[in-house]
Amino acid sequence: MAGLIHPESIELWREWAASRDRARRAKHAVTDAARALRRRGQEPAEASEPAWILHSREGEGEGRLLIAVDSGSPTSRASLLASLPYLNAGIDVIAPQDAALPELAGEEWSRTPFDSPRDAAREQTAAVVSIGQHLPAGAATHSIAQRRGLPEFVVQHGALTPYAPPLPRDAALLAWSDADAAFWSTRRSDVRAETVGSQLLWQAAHEDRAPAAPEGWDGDRLLFLGQLHGAELPRAVTGGAARAFCRAHDALYRPHPSETDIRSRAQHALWQRRGIALAPTDVALKDLPNPVVAVFSTGVLEAAVRGRDAWVYAPKAPAWVHEFWERYDMRPFGAEPTPAPDATGEEPAAKIARILEEAL
Repeated sequence: MAGLIHPESIELWREWAASRDRARRAKHAVTDAARALRRRGQEPAEASEPAWILHSREGEGEGRLLIAVDSGSPTSRASLLASLPYLNAGIDVIAPQDAALPELAGEEWSRTPFDSPRDAAREQTAAVVSIGQHLPAGAATHSIAQRRGLPEFVVQHGALTPYAPPLPRDAALLAWSDADAAFWSTRRSDVRAETVGSQLLWQAAHEDRAPAAPEGWDGDRLLFLGQLHGAELPRAVTGGAARAFCRAHDALYRPHPSETDIRSRAQHALWQRRGIALAPTDVALKDLPNPVVAVFSTGVLEAAVRGRDAWVYAPKAPAWVHEFWERYDMRPFGAEPTPAPDATGEEPAAKIARILEEAL
């Protein structure tokens, strides 16, 4: 088990991340400039709208828990917000102003605007939680924890590659498995880890397994899950695997929701001209009954835990991808399908809540 490329330095990891997609960063720079021009025509009140909202709920005891949420993605919500029904302590959740977080919609939540997540901690804050220090809210709560000597918890939200960001200093990791805990904390003596399971996969296992596929949909056709957006592998590997598999097995290619940039859309159009059909992206993957194949997507595990056939495929993958497959027991196409991850026993969200409350 090799562990992370950058096991300790978040600065080195950020340099790597910034170097991976200069075209995407250039696109964002153009977008940001356009937004700035539009703001010049807005009223001052609109232009100065706060970027962050602190959602607060009263609870038992003096200590409060500060949860850093950087997006409304399903993985982030499963990791950080699914524990809310099990928590009795007072809760503060700092999140982007535009994040859709239905878990925080109740009348019991009050809302306070902030310009920076660094200002979100209360005097009663006794512990902080995030998915890591690599995003703004997580970085802010890490700074708060270090400055005030507070316990800091990191909840694993996805499958781990060697390019995952390093854990914050002195963090407590709540991991999917013992293997993931060892992988993420390799060469780190300052972090501790506890295995709680994957809330994402637990939820998938307990959802309805009879999806309502579109009328006339071929539910037996293989579905290749796109990963052109991934920074971990060059497109020659991810795109090459997708093209070769779809052509050899008449599979549908399902673009990842992040494949909206010009380069990805041009690749989709080229494949379509060469006879590769695209699956619709306006239907959730969980609502499609098809067997799936991917290079190293968590979607393989989600499909398997829902009782569907799932495999991995990447003829030119580097050694770390094969280690990844072994750690998650993902099976190469041609072998028996990937077995369903264990999703029995106590819900991970309940375990996480108990650990967090013991720290307050």
